[in-house]
Amino acid sequence: MSRTTRKSRKKSTSISASIFDVAIIGAGFAGLSAALVLGRYLLTTIVFDAGKTRNHRTEHVHSYLGLENISPSNLIAQARRDVLSYDSVDIIKQQVTAITNNKDHFVIATCQEHAPVKAKYIIIATGVLDIKPDISNFNKIDGRGAWHCPHCDGLESAGKSLIVLANGKVGSSVGAISYAKEFLGWTSNIRVFIQDNCPIDQEQRNEAKRLSIEIIENDPVVEVLKVSDRSSVKIKLLSNSGKVYYSDVVFYHLGYKVQNSLAKQLGCELEEEFIKVDKRQQTTVPQVFAAGDIDTDRHYVVFAAASGALAAISIYEDTLKKALET
Repeated sequence: MSRTTRKSRKKSTSISASIFDVAIIGAGFAGLSAALVLGRYLLTTIVFDAGKTRNHRTEHVHSYLGLENISPSNLIAQARRDVLSYDSVDIIKQQVTAITNNKDHFVIATCQEHAPVKAKYIIIATGVLDIKPDISNFNKIDGRGAWHCPHCDGLESAGKSLIVLANGKVGSSVGAISYAKEFLGWTSNIRVFIQDNCPIDQEQRNEAKRLSIEIIENDPVVEVLKVSDRSSVKIKLLSNSGKVYYSDVVFYHLGYKVQNSLAKQLGCELEEEFIKVDKRQQTTVPQVFAAGDIDTDRHYVVFAAASGALAAISIYEDTLKKALET
């Protein structure tokens, strides 16, 4: 178990020549949470940051005790400062393209022309990518009137008119109407637009009728016309047929892509595209852990941070056990 600090390591060797205790792929809430814990354990850690977090366009983080309504960008910025206060941790802005297992360590390649990085343990925290509505001017409301997670931002719809943009594909994990039902604790004024050419089944139509949820098929929303904070109607939308619709809030349910390519390279077992982990956040591959949205369909900032911390603790316990056995 290494106790080398970042400062002393850099005096004698480069990052590419070091063998880190842990490499974390992803610098979101899970990855940085793991790095913070590992820093306090003095484990040499390299974090690969490939870009913005999933919720970077959202204005507020919710249900995180003590940090309610903080912006994601401010929280990530503070998290980076906290992590880098520990000398055993480095963060580099590079995207990992491949990881190979060399028995006693892993070799990590990036899209930049640098020598590969080596590490004894891996934490995959690459998360998921949301599929955004293919709507003109959607960026005007994304994260500021339009959201995807009812558990995170559903309160924004309380007592308001809500438009849900969803796919009608049969066999999805959560159907359009099942998704819309999650808002009934906040509002009964719900209109669901089916955004693709796949019709919903009769069972969903019956359920929507029973709950007074309006369904609009074969006329998807194609453009955001206007956003106003000065009236009771906040968002003005245009459908494919030229009809105009008004709503206070928009939520979308179009699916997401689990970023599991590195896990597949390493041979990690998957469950419905998510990385399978045990109660310690370890994957089915020894010394490979996963944390955050990548290993569960329960996507919450506080859950991601907790899973990252658990992965780090598990790795420390593992390294300590091995050190005591030698």
